[in-house]
Amino acid sequence: MKTIYTLILIFLIQSLNAQFSDVRMYAMGHSLMDHVASPPVPDTNIMYWINDIAQHANNTFATGGQFGFITNHDNLPPASNWGYSGITGVWDDNTQSFSDANVNTLLLTVANFIQYELPTNPHPLDNSTTVVQSTETIFDWVNTQESGVRYYIYANWPEMDLASAFPPTPPLQSEIDTFHNTTITGFTDWWKLYQDEMLSSRPTLNTRLIPVGMIISKILRDVIPNQISFDDLYEDSAPHGKASVYFLAGMITYMATYQQNIPSTYVPSNSVNTVIINNLPTIKSFVWSELNAFNLPNGESRVFYSTANTNDLSVNNDVFTLYPNPANNSFKIDTNFDANFSVEIFDVTGRLCKTFNNINANTIVEVNNLTNGVYYVNLQHNNKIYIKKIIIE
Repeated sequence: MKTIYTLILIFLIQSLNAQFSDVRMYAMGHSLMDHVASPPVPDTNIMYWINDIAQHANNTFATGGQFGFITNHDNLPPASNWGYSGITGVWDDNTQSFSDANVNTLLLTVANFIQYELPTNPHPLDNSTTVVQSTETIFDWVNTQESGVRYYIYANWPEMDLASAFPPTPPLQSEIDTFHNTTITGFTDWWKLYQDEMLSSRPTLNTRLIPVGMIISKILRDVIPNQISFDDLYEDSAPHGKASVYFLAGMITYMATYQQNIPSTYVPSNSVNTVIINNLPTIKSFVWSELNAFNLPNGESRVFYSTANTNDLSVNNDVFTLYPNPANNSFKIDTNFDANFSVEIFDVTGRLCKTFNNINANTIVEVNNLTNGVYYVNLQHNNKIYIKKIIIE
């Protein structure tokens, strides 16, 4: 029986972290997804980089979409005007209905200069709607056209507040620091609230959030601080990026939507700054860790979809909670079980790391010898298995 439980748990871990090999994405966005640079280049958009990585990983990618703000996007049906040379298109609105396109991923972003208003307040560009209401309109319509679509919000990066116009005057280091700190804190909090509202109003759609701007700012602030000049990354204070920024944004979006790290052998073209290329293994690991640690208050991922049907396996993860989560050296289990139970802790590969037999809710579970990362707590009680994710940091 123990072996069966272990096999079930490993299956669940693999399912909860299931990779996707085929992404058919329709995007509703603007220039922080796809920037037409001057002179035009192919790599200042995230689709170019997602496709480049997917080809190297032997995955498939098809995409298309439309340019505008959400107050335009909610004018349905969509009107596709994004297509890319060398990338498979996902939908030809001249010859197909949307329901015939087999889209499985919808990627949506909103303007980066409206965050002074809550996503539930009247939209600054159209006070007849809100960001949340327009998103509900779009997602509801897509849901009537195609079942099983994965819905993603692409959290971009904010405008810069500069004393002097850029170009021609590069921002001061203090202004760059403020930009990154704002992106990581208050700006990202706005997007989290946006996702929370969608999870509340449309729970069955399970909207995911990709913290693109937050992670890019953390990379530039913490991983490779002050190693690339601002004007090698951005061309204005909007701020529209150059190829390096869209590569980072595309890499983050790839990891989120395919639910996998990029191949260890992948190297982008030399249009990406050499500092990023030289530090790519560290950057990849950092991004993957950030995505895995970007969670809802209950510990579930804000980013990744679970493909496990736990009911089919008589598994229920609502009967206990772990606290604190994330944990440091130890945690406790909050449950109503009267009798004792057993606990096993597995890493993301399914390797058994620790076992605790005949414990109860008052037991302190020591994990001080585990390396930082994501683990799964397997609680066994009355011939049933229950599973919960925990982060050790």
